Amino acid sequence: MRVRQSGSLKIKIALLFALLIAIAFSINWEVAMETIRGEKIEDVEKVLHHILSESVDEYISEPLDSYSDLSFLYAIPHNQMILHDSEVSHLQFLISKTPYFVHQNTISASVQLRGGLYLNAISDDLKVRLSVHKYGEKLIFRYIYSLLTILVISIFLLHYYMKPLGILARKTRDWKNDDPFEFSLNSPGKEIEEVSDAFSALIRRLEGFRTKEKELFKEAAHELKTPLALMRSRLDVYESSQRYEKTKFVTDLGKDIERLTSELKNVLFLESSDFEDPVTLNINTALQSIVDKVDILAKRKKLFIQLPAQSFTVTTPEKLLNKVLTALIENAMTYATENSQIDIEIDQLSRTVTIANRSGDEKYLFSSKIGHKMLLRLSEKLDFTYEITQYASRYAITLKFS
Repeated sequence: MRVRQSGSLKIKIALLFALLIAIAFSINWEVAMETIRGEKIEDVEKVLHHILSESVDEYISEPLDSYSDLSFLYAIPHNQMILHDSEVSHLQFLISKTPYFVHQNTISASVQLRGGLYLNAISDDLKVRLSVHKYGEKLIFRYIYSLLTILVISIFLLHYYMKPLGILARKTRDWKNDDPFEFSLNSPGKEIEEVSDAFSALIRRLEGFRTKEKELFKEAAHELKTPLALMRSRLDVYESSQRYEKTKFVTDLGKDIERLTSELKNVLFLESSDFEDPVTLNINTALQSIVDKVDILAKRKKLFIQLPAQSFTVTTPEKLLNKVLTALIENAMTYATENSQIDIEIDQLSRTVTIANRSGDEKYLFSSKIGHKMLLRLSEKLDFTYEITQYASRYAITLKFS
């Protein structure tokens, strides 16, 4: 894959995995150190207690007091032998009325003598600390070696299992617009296979959108030629003919501009809505919202819009449906006779919506060739069929939802 290694996903995953293992190693190391220290202190206490017990039983025959000389205890061969192989450090013997209280960095053991006094053996923990430190160094080096080994193995395995992503990226880079696309991978793993399938579905949707876009603009170019050619012809006739009245020229040119505007509006209508998620809508509520927005236009032309009481629900992309209904209502208003009524009928049983108006012989937005193309495409997207009926004085379009 063409990415910096420092930003590689497999490196990040491996480092995160290594960090988690390092944390686990650290906790384990701390626990191990405390456990070893505790066991060694316990061993020293056992050695001290053994020395005291043996000394009292074998080598102390007379009662001792706080002024007694205890140096002979250091010279006992048995004690020297045991101390040589132990981790007792700076040993001291002490006579006291109570057992010796252990201070920081000291280890002690006590036995009771005749007369109620106590013989104490006291050692510091220097050798214990050095031994634990030495063992800790060995253990941490082993942990570091294990961690590096795990890191290398994890990077290798991640590289192996994430290799299909690199293949997918290469196929994507090499894919050309008109080439057949094939993004299937051989045994890539469930998660990567899901990414591959989702990406393939996305490409298919984009391809479908671009195909429809090409068809739309091809039709648009064809439809827009006619009003432009008519406008050019009228200008030529008006310029060369004295009998072409100015009033008639302005009227005809106005109709051509209106037709051109309608076709342009038709082309610009299809703003990208291919990836909008469907939601459940009340059709009457949607229509009421649109009617409220165009109310000012209706009043300007003295039009009355009648909404029925019936309704039903549809599950469809909301913005796209509102755009279609708005375009149909605006189209009906544009070509409706003044002081007339726009009829909106809803049949709950057949799940149909009909928008009708009284009109003359004008060209209608959704009765043109490009209008049919656009409505056909949107009907597939919004899951409805449509029917256009036109009589001498009535124009209607009926949408039937599935």
